[in-house]
Amino acid sequence: MAPRAPEYLNTHASEGDGMKIVRIDANVHSMPFGGVAVTQGVGNMVKRDLVLVRVTAENGTVGYGESHMGLNPTAIAEVIRHSMAPLAIGTDLFDSEDIWHRISRHQIVTHGLGAGSVIALSGIDIALWDLRGKVLGQPVYRLLGGAKRSIRAYAGGMGLGWQPNEELEREVARLVDQGYTAIKLRVGQNVQADASRVTHIRRAFGDKLDIAVDAATRYNWTDIGPVIRYCEDNAVMWLEEPFTPDNLIAYADLRRATQIPIAAGENHYTKHAFRDLMVTGAIDIVQADCTKAGGITELKKISDMAAAWHRPVAPHTSQSIISTAANVHLLCAIPNRLIYEADISAINPWRDRLASNPLVVKDGFIEPNDEPGLGLTINEDILADYPAIAGSSYVPPR
Repeated sequence: MAPRAPEYLNTHASEGDGMKIVRIDANVHSMPFGGVAVTQGVGNMVKRDLVLVRVTAENGTVGYGESHMGLNPTAIAEVIRHSMAPLAIGTDLFDSEDIWHRISRHQIVTHGLGAGSVIALSGIDIALWDLRGKVLGQPVYRLLGGAKRSIRAYAGGMGLGWQPNEELEREVARLVDQGYTAIKLRVGQNVQADASRVTHIRRAFGDKLDIAVDAATRYNWTDIGPVIRYCEDNAVMWLEEPFTPDNLIAYADLRRATQIPIAAGENHYTKHAFRDLMVTGAIDIVQADCTKAGGITELKKISDMAAAWHRPVAPHTSQSIISTAANVHLLCAIPNRLIYEADISAINPWRDRLASNPLVVKDGFIEPNDEPGLGLTINEDILADYPAIAGSSYVPPR
């Protein structure tokens, strides 16, 4: 007798219930740079990639999502189209927990591509939340149990890199003039240069500006003494990703060694990884990414778990206005919201052109649109200008 299929693949919603998913698409669009955009720990960005996910309901309504490019954007899109879409097409689009579990059980828990599969699922999940909101005529923050709020923003994203101090000061001054009261500086070049950069900005702008620092996993344990000194001397808002994401012991030791809050999470995937961060006492601030860690469904669970550990959430923002909207809707629905990360890079068509009604930071705050779903009117007409370019968006820093 042939073995029975696992129960999770046999069960499904009753025929006629809800509204069915009829199509899932994923396409890559790339914008190459003529030169280096910004130098930082993860490398020099040579192109901006968007993995755009569309989920279509049987009534023709389309929900839009974004998967992080994962330094391999065409591979992420391939996983969505050929491995994950068949597991969701034909199911009830409101059966969110079962869709997430079905894909996770078949593509992530075993025999999948690990983080790559989680990233792919993230885009589908975000698109489904957008679609459900549109079908119900409600914004996502209401579906999550929240209300419209103005969320404080800090200047982050792909900006404020390894510039000379005076050039960096001029850039920060422009941001302060725009209303930002918090920024994130890129560190991880070397401790001496990092300390000089942070100290210069603190002296130039005083205590009225909150300064976070992001090492992009580039520090070693032998760096930590002088790193702690310059962070404490300049009262930084947080120290982000000092170590590689697997080094939980070093994170926990560092957290015990300083009063500076330790932040991480953009390179951790699913609630299980964040459970380990909580249990080991590795971090103070949770920075999960909707486009990487499992979508809005998983981010809400991660946020609730963080609340149980009395940890605030400051989600990492990815490439496009879709990621922005997902984060803002989530922050409107969780009590342990801390702050929103605004991408301040000079050029980003996915932030500025992808939606005809993009969310924008005004006087240091951002809020969601009132329209249903994520509240975005996606302008697909621009996409033909940006054909896919395979490969990594970064080259290693020198």
